[in-house]
Amino acid sequence: MTQTLSQNNKNNWLHIGFLITTICFAYFKVLHAPFSSWDDGEYIVTNPDVHGFSLTNISDWFSRFYIGNYHPLTMMSYAADFTLGKQSPFIYHLSNLLLHITNSLILYHLITKLQQNRVVALFTALIFALHPCQTESVSWIAERKTLLCALFYFLALLQYATYISKPSRYKLLLLLLLGTAAMLSKGLGVVLPISLLAVNVWMNKSLNMKKSWTIFLPLLLAAITLGIVAIWAQQSGQWLNLHPYGVADTLLLAADAYTRYIAHLIMPLHLSVIYPYPQSIGHAQYFSLFIAAAVLTVGIIGWRRQWHILSGGILFFSVNIVLVLQFINFGEYLMADRYVYIAGVGIIFPLVYYPVNWLQKNRKHKVAIVFFTSISTTLAVATFFRNDIWMSELAFTNSMLKEFPESAAAQYNVGALYMRDGNNKEAEIHIAKAVHIDPLNYKAWYNMGILWLKENRINESLDAFNKSLQIHPHPEAYFNRALIYMGTGKSANALTDAEKVLETQPANARAWYIKGNCAEQLGEIGPSIDYYSKAIRYEDNEPLFYLHRGLAYTNTGQYGLAGADIDKALSLDNTNATAYYYRGILKYKSGNSPCDDFKIAIARGYAPPADVMQKLCN
Repeated sequence: MTQTLSQNNKNNWLHIGFLITTICFAYFKVLHAPFSSWDDGEYIVTNPDVHGFSLTNISDWFSRFYIGNYHPLTMMSYAADFTLGKQSPFIYHLSNLLLHITNSLILYHLITKLQQNRVVALFTALIFALHPCQTESVSWIAERKTLLCALFYFLALLQYATYISKPSRYKLLLLLLLGTAAMLSKGLGVVLPISLLAVNVWMNKSLNMKKSWTIFLPLLLAAITLGIVAIWAQQSGQWLNLHPYGVADTLLLAADAYTRYIAHLIMPLHLSVIYPYPQSIGHAQYFSLFIAAAVLTVGIIGWRRQWHILSGGILFFSVNIVLVLQFINFGEYLMADRYVYIAGVGIIFPLVYYPVNWLQKNRKHKVAIVFFTSISTTLAVATFFRNDIWMSELAFTNSMLKEFPESAAAQYNVGALYMRDGNNKEAEIHIAKAVHIDPLNYKAWYNMGILWLKENRINESLDAFNKSLQIHPHPEAYFNRALIYMGTGKSANALTDAEKVLETQPANARAWYIKGNCAEQLGEIGPSIDYYSKAIRYEDNEPLFYLHRGLAYTNTGQYGLAGADIDKALSLDNTNATAYYYRGILKYKSGNSPCDDFKIAIARGYAPPADVMQKLCN
């Protein structure tokens, strides 16, 4: 027996080493990938809330929504990365990779606990870890929420399996804490209480109703509470019903997504970072409804016939995918690969379990190992090449166009990339095509507004932002329209738009700056100082904010504070000719000579008015 335990431990470590090695092979190139323009900036680069740990930041994580999501623990993890690596994308990608490795190891131990078959556990974990559908969750920094949720989710499942075998209050408390942590990492964690039922099925354990209420009731209360918060978060974000289908069509589309998720897990072909809604409802959707009904029927039959792994797998997959089947049609996309990160275990586990067990029973143990090693290797290579799309924005956007050239989202995203690189002519071709494909796409009109603003086509830009806002009011369009209003002297309009931005983005420093500038133009100097101070609180390295607060202090006669702000602006940017000029004015008002600063201003390209120079510097 001692020899058997020693051999099991040896195999265990070999399996763990093999898992880690193959995952690193599939994902190592992503460590050198840049931030993505899809949400990475809003979550990290321009988000002061994650630029360190402070009582204010911690309070913000638990009291604010970010891009339509409530996930305070995810924001905390970004702050930890920022503390270690500032704004280097390497540390964020490394954290994602380490989380994915950890999740795969936890899954390995979970499957071992459920079935006591390390070969099944190894290949279930390998296929989970190496499947190319997972690249979106691992290689996209903004999807940290999925990885972190899965960490606590899998730990909760493992803890529950341990609790079933040997109950204790300590295990029950730890289960509740892990489940709550999963929900605080991503809203989809709220389905965990029902997923625990799948563990019961997998372990062929009947439910003891008295004990079950002890377990499920606290988790259900947490799930209901945080589920309501998640709904509020979505309503506060940019989630928009762009496809108002009726009940029948919605059911058909949900069935379509359900079956396509399963198909992608079995045969990962034609994967994409977007899966647009079909242009029309047809035979394919009706066939999908038939397949989905058949899968659910097999699950029920399997449960009655005690096919525990199959029925438990279908239950687990269905529970974890149901909330993203677009029964409420929000957003531009019908599907997303990241949604199968946890749910996919329900399909992968049975697909590994039954062939391995059949081959082992027929004394073909080596055949099972060779067969699934070949599958795992194929998936690892596919994931290695799939990760190419995360290495550059051009590869990312071109991958969308390759799969869905008639998608408005693909077209306007490609246009945005060309615009970022200064190729406005090519950008306009793609954005105009997006508008033509879907005239009610507010993001396409928004990108058109940005393009025309860059080209100083102010009236056309304003018209595009107006169209975008008519379709769906969103803070980005309000912000840029506020810039136009501020630049054209319409301070009251700009102030209104800035306030609209701050309703959903209270930490938007630039919006506070616009509000301060407009208040100052309207003669409200005192409030303008408060607004500039808010801008500085959220972005303390922008010289423009300090300069304008310094000028506002000057207008109120607070020369000491004014001088400190203008000096701070110059310490951040000593090429700012305007700041030198205004420091000279401030020196004159304080009884000192302004001439040296005027000379520097002239040398830096700012020419003070001739009458001022003549009056103050002879």
